[in-house]
Amino acid sequence: MRNAGKVAFTVIIILTMALPMDIFAATAAKSPFYYAGWIPFWKKQAGAMDAALNLNKFQEVSPFSYEVNANGTLKDVLKINEGFWPTWLLAAKDMKIKVIPTIAWFDGKGIHALLSNKTKRVAHENLIAKLVKDNKFDGIDIDYEAKLAETNPYFATFIYGLAIRLHPMGKKLSCTIEPRMPATSRYSYTGTPDDFEYANDYVALNKYCDEVRVMAYDQGVIDVKLDAAKGNGQLYAPVADPVWAEKVLTEAMKTISPQKIMLGIPTYGYEYQVTWANGRTTYERLRSHTFFQAMGRSDSRGVAPTRNNAGELSFTYATSTFVSDVSKSLTWYVSSTIPAAVASAAANGMTTRYVSFSDAESASRMIVLAKKLSLRGVVFFKWDGDQDPLLWEMMK
Repeated sequence: MRNAGKVAFTVIIILTMALPMDIFAATAAKSPFYYAGWIPFWKKQAGAMDAALNLNKFQEVSPFSYEVNANGTLKDVLKINEGFWPTWLLAAKDMKIKVIPTIAWFDGKGIHALLSNKTKRVAHENLIAKLVKDNKFDGIDIDYEAKLAETNPYFATFIYGLAIRLHPMGKKLSCTIEPRMPATSRYSYTGTPDDFEYANDYVALNKYCDEVRVMAYDQGVIDVKLDAAKGNGQLYAPVADPVWAEKVLTEAMKTISPQKIMLGIPTYGYEYQVTWANGRTTYERLRSHTFFQAMGRSDSRGVAPTRNNAGELSFTYATSTFVSDVSKSLTWYVSSTIPAAVASAAANGMTTRYVSFSDAESASRMIVLAKKLSLRGVVFFKWDGDQDPLLWEMMK
């Protein structure tokens, strides 16, 4: 079976490469709007095979490839030079699709320790530049998350250091960043923007990055204004409401050119355990769901998903199982009257589960938003073979 899968994948690549190149060139010429996507290492074969059938939809592709060791060296968790990847990458290059792998790092303290040390930072910059050159990548995507506010100047210097190494080689520098909301949407606060410290220097990002990918997803209940407007008395914990995404983009465009911004669009969702007491609705995130997992759970519970007020698909169900060991970091509270679904479940001694997830229609609304704001394009997280199959049709 394993060999059969490899043969099937090779056939897909050959068929894709055999398609007339002028078709793809014409498509790219007609539409300057960029489509990109991340292919995660944990679903690399399924994601790569799915993308192989739709490569003509992309202008850029980012294998979620590398992570960073504490000493600044890189580890290739995708094994990008092994298996089917060399053939896959060759097919992408032949179709003039930019291959921009991602380096991901999620240790804020580790990032600060490395980047605040000049010797280690310079060595890290040199290593990344060598990686891009040796592998003939079209560029690199830097996704360093959970940074500390005090890391701000060091990260800006790091981005500058990469730019002066990559740009003379004709390579692109992509910078992936967390969403930044207006302060009044994040907190019940009436101060000024100068009262806040941020890990990302938007001025530096605009100056040195060729594109800035804004991860406008994992919203949940972090926007207090939208929670009050849409989540009072009803369930509201979207992955990405377009109204919220527009706030995030508007904030970014105050400093970063829209022609550099790529809007991050999710292809997944989350399941929450929801309870209510004393005027507060508690959301406890239990697990993530791919599109197919969410649809499968709705089928097993005999409830059809409906379009919610964030534009996503969602459904609720009642269960006698209460999960008591949810992490505090995955628990949020919203001031609210009791949601009807929670009241109904509680009346029967049950607990409410709520699932909200992205599909082709919700993604299309985000694409419309990106085009309305004249952004560079959109980037999907993630292509793993489990996203809504209809999503490919929305990439126009």
